[in-house]
Amino acid sequence: MNSISALQQMGVQPEKKPGSIGQSLNKDDFLSLLVTQLKNQDPLKPSDPTEFTAQLAQFSSLEQLYNINESIKVLDDLKGMLGRFSALSLIDKKVVIKSDTFQFDGHEVELGFRFHDTVNEAAIYLKNDAGQIVNQFMVTNISGAEHMLQWDGKDKRGVQLPSGTFFLSVIGTTEDGKEVQGIPLVESRVTGVDFSDSGNTLLTDHGKIMFSEIFRVNNPTLSDNARK
Repeated sequence: MNSISALQQMGVQPEKKPGSIGQSLNKDDFLSLLVTQLKNQDPLKPSDPTEFTAQLAQFSSLEQLYNINESIKVLDDLKGMLGRFSALSLIDKKVVIKSDTFQFDGHEVELGFRFHDTVNEAAIYLKNDAGQIVNQFMVTNISGAEHMLQWDGKDKRGVQLPSGTFFLSVIGTTEDGKEVQGIPLVESRVTGVDFSDSGNTLLTDHGKIMFSEIFRVNNPTLSDNARK
């Protein structure tokens, strides 16, 4: 017979805390049940010691599970805090993100690509929000897996394009003539952090991004010196 059944047969109900109706029992409730059971048992006919030992074992397991659950909550809170600090440390840093979409604001944009396979040349296509190809670039003699270049915001006729959303795609050609899809990259400066979204959304010059989209973080000073 468990502790709850024993209490019901003795006509004794455990104390209910305000607001606890309909909630599951926690370790304090379980301990109160055991203490109440001991208080109300017949001294001449004590409860079965074997059953009581089992109840104590249940309480011990319940307490351990409760402590583990509390530890997990602390770890989740700590993870969230570390995520916020990491996000704040990226403000004013330049990040290279894996994205085929970016917001053009009238200033030069650092674009690029990366391939899993070795390619001899690659074609970069820029499209506007209507799906029209506004410019394209051919990159030859590719020495590494990654390549970056600057786009001045002009179309293939040299006309300055208005601000808006643009799309980037990259097609590479291997030594044996096979065409492979490249990973488009866009460099952008982090201007802020939006904590209202799950995952701490980063605000950049070219739109919102998630941490998972970041391919590399650049030091602005070193990057600028490298271009000189």
